[in-house]
Amino acid sequence: MVCAVYRPPIQTQARVTADLAELEQQLQYILTRHSGPIVIAGDININMKTDSAAAEQFRQLLRGYSLQQHTTEPTFRASGSIIDVIITNQSVDRAGVVHCDYSPHNWSRVLLSVSDQRPQPCTIATRCWSRFDADEANRQLTEVDWTPVYASDSPEEQWDYLLAVTRPILDILLPERRVRVRNPVAPPVTDATKELMAQRRAALRDGHIDTYKQLNRQVRSAIRRDTREELERRVDRAGPSGLWRSVQPIVAPKRSDRSTPAADADELNRFFVEVGPRTARQVTAAGPELPTRLPRVSTGAFQVTPICPDDLRRVVGRMRSSKDDA
Repeated sequence: MVCAVYRPPIQTQARVTADLAELEQQLQYILTRHSGPIVIAGDININMKTDSAAAEQFRQLLRGYSLQQHTTEPTFRASGSIIDVIITNQSVDRAGVVHCDYSPHNWSRVLLSVSDQRPQPCTIATRCWSRFDADEANRQLTEVDWTPVYASDSPEEQWDYLLAVTRPILDILLPERRVRVRNPVAPPVTDATKELMAQRRAALRDGHIDTYKQLNRQVRSAIRRDTREELERRVDRAGPSGLWRSVQPIVAPKRSDRSTPAADADELNRFFVEVGPRTARQVTAAGPELPTRLPRVSTGAFQVTPICPDDLRRVVGRMRSSKDDA
């Protein structure tokens, strides 16, 4: 896990303590949920080259969570201070700084070894709804005895009975099948685009910033062009029936799974029923005074008068059509 951090250059003791307390809360959140390598890098605006109170407080925070700070050379050239840090929870093979031509800060870098962690293959259960026979499903549902649903007053029992009678019907009409979820791949690029990417890396390595920016725009344009051409080939190869399957990863990517709230039907019902009373209890008489709304002033230019169908017909007949307006 790679984390970026930035702390504003405010050196008061109260602000440093508050910022480090916030960082500690985030460290606790990460360390309790992630057991692999952790890299924290950024500008903390605390000079780690000195023995100031802020620097010692930061070192004590790192020692408490068995973290190591690997930047030992100055990163801010104007003052020769170490305010840019790279922190890990494991040892590194090499660490140092590199001169940066377009920033007063030097590059900070480390070399660390990580294990080759490949994602485990994932399969999901799905149904082919395009082959769903709605008429046959309606016929089988009409033959179901729905008396237990109407006889029960419990929403949970009604829902359980509904699932018990509808799932067998779906298993017959739409049998489940297991589909392996493929891991996302890199964007399709041609050899010409790869050559542009190599030139961009060379320009960045040699410090040619203007050339790098120009090549970066060309690379992004080339990737978009290659992706568009690859999408056209997929659509032509799949045909009209596979159009949505081809464009779905681009126009409607799958979202990460969200945890379902652990609430039954009765709990949801109580929540929505109590919204009004709970809001009324929160609005107290000691709240802010609402602004006084001035009364409306009528000029008498507009008056509402009764009208009969004949008058309405004459008014409509005198209206010009849209052709006349044109």
